[in-house]
Amino acid sequence: MKLQRVVFALIGMMFLFAGKSSAQQVKTDYDRSADFGQYKTYSWEHVKTKEPLDVDRIKNAVNAALAAKGWTQVDSGGDVSIVAHWSSICSMPRPSN
Repeated sequence: MKLQRVVFALIGMMFLFAGKSSAQQVKTDYDRSADFGQYKTYSWEHVKTKEPLDVDRIKNAVNAALAAKGWTQVDSGGDVSIVAHWSSICSMPRPSN
């Protein structure tokens, strides 16, 4: 019976931490009155991340999404310039003395 309580408590903690660690907050900003139907090309202005691999991942995901909408990537001077900034805040509990 005691083993069942321990297993139940561990499973509960696992779900609690899994839910907390998968939570993410995404913020976007754009002119809500803009007619995006008029834009057909885009260029990358700047992508800032902590990990260089994330730059390619972000660009690939955005490139695929915009290509699906019929947009074309150009080296510079696109109808739209894209800026992406990734940040993360992690807090660790302080050890008690």
